[in-house]
Amino acid sequence: MKTNLFLKLIFFFCITLIVSCSTEDDRDSNDPTDNLITVNIAEYPSSGDFITEINSSLEGTLTYTITLQTISQAIIINENELRVGDWLAFDFETNEFLYINIEVSNGAETELLEYRIAIQDVDDIWAFLNGNTRTAYEDASPGEWVWITEAQYNDLFNYLAETTKSGASDTQLFSNNAVQQVQGDKTFANADGDSMSVDQYFFAFKYYSWSSNAGNNRVKLSETSAESSFSSVGEILPQHDDGYNHFVLKGANTKTSSESYLGLYASLKIGAKNDNSSNYNYGDGNTATLDDTVLGKVLLQQGLSTSLKQWD
Repeated sequence: MKTNLFLKLIFFFCITLIVSCSTEDDRDSNDPTDNLITVNIAEYPSSGDFITEINSSLEGTLTYTITLQTISQAIIINENELRVGDWLAFDFETNEFLYINIEVSNGAETELLEYRIAIQDVDDIWAFLNGNTRTAYEDASPGEWVWITEAQYNDLFNYLAETTKSGASDTQLFSNNAVQQVQGDKTFANADGDSMSVDQYFFAFKYYSWSSNAGNNRVKLSETSAESSFSSVGEILPQHDDGYNHFVLKGANTKTSSESYLGLYASLKIGAKNDNSSNYNYGDGNTATLDDTVLGKVLLQQGLSTSLKQWD
């Protein structure tokens, strides 16, 4: 009896082991990730950039058809190559991966190829700079403001995720009203400008300078009101010319903890425009408190911020 029981136990164990192995093999063979071809590409490529060659095991004259992709037109086929279509889809903060399935056919046989495009994170601010401004940004230390172009400032607003503007609106900045000079050596803030929301990284600034060779200017922010508690953000602005000037902050790592208000200490004259719906506050020198108000004018200064850190 003991012998028979022992043999039955051995038989049961063997059957269980065979079933277990079979189940594991079936699971592995049906795992959809087994056949994925992973290709890495840096964030923010250009439309038309090469991604990878489509390698098929089929012979003869081949045709290639996209049967699935997670974002339409993100990836296109050029002969036997995958190339970038919509470059904006290659944003790491929005899509860490893009997926595309390609059906290859020689007329008699077909093969399905599945690709996972892994987007490699880069400093998003760096990606939208070029030439001297990119070099200056690379060389800057955290906390330094870097002088950039108007086009680059606009690109940062248009293409960085979750970016908003505060201070003067574009309508106010580019109204047909003439730019008027405002005496410097004061700290300024629009009393009726758009405030900066809570949990924002403040990373770019623009304003109108009435003076050439402007130096010693400081960007300010208050998390209290448009009249008090202004403190400097980053280092002194680099020396710049008259007209609109644009800057980006290297290494903006601190979020606003409450609704915030944009300000500027200007050592020389700056620009403002008539605006019946606006007023601005000011205080003498580089100060935290703005006790005086000018009615019916808007200061030509604006900031960019985002709730999503997209840089080193």
